[in-house]
Amino acid sequence: MNGIRSILKRHAIGIAAVILAAQTAFYYTGSAKDTIPTVFPWSTFPNQIGSWRSSGDLLLGHDVLLALQPDDYLARNYVSSSDPHAISLFIGYFNTRRDGRAPHSPQWCLPGAGWESLSSKIISIPVSNGLSPWPANEYLIAKNGEKQLVLYWYHQGARVVANEVVSQFFSLPDLILHGRTDIALVRIMVPVDGNDLTAAKASGVRFAQEAYPLIRQHIN
Repeated sequence: MNGIRSILKRHAIGIAAVILAAQTAFYYTGSAKDTIPTVFPWSTFPNQIGSWRSSGDLLLGHDVLLALQPDDYLARNYVSSSDPHAISLFIGYFNTRRDGRAPHSPQWCLPGAGWESLSSKIISIPVSNGLSPWPANEYLIAKNGEKQLVLYWYHQGARVVANEVVSQFFSLPDLILHGRTDIALVRIMVPVDGNDLTAAKASGVRFAQEAYPLIRQHIN
């Protein structure tokens, strides 16, 4: 029975790979045109998010921008008088992916910057205001005795996915149905003080819940 399951699993992976390859070929060479949406500069994103307020924007270096190649981005720190954790928010926005540009997964980029990967899993973040919970990656990293908790996900218009491969599966339907291929990587980083991962996650999730509807509104 295990052998049959293994064979079926390999066939399923192979079929998915073929579908994705065919989809990708049409996506980059097909005649369908995407509409570049009008999105306000991310520098205009709210400085106040719930109880958190901006403590300053960060400018990425030329080499980093050359590697990421976003059309726009936001790198901003937030602090709150009612929460001990400072929050680092990064949003990398790409108004089209049909020229080959796309967000880089933090699980690729952060180890390249010297961070050690400790754990990774997908979680579901609940929200209010009638919105559905959305999937996000919970990624724990460490460097020089410092630990950071990373929460990140991808926005494709109103769609939210946790995995860049899954986002590629949806890219062609989004192009055909909505005429859009834009995508944003949203990354939240929270310091893990005293190895208290539970407290860091609680702060990160609270911030994500406050920021999520504002990000949706900004993109849509």
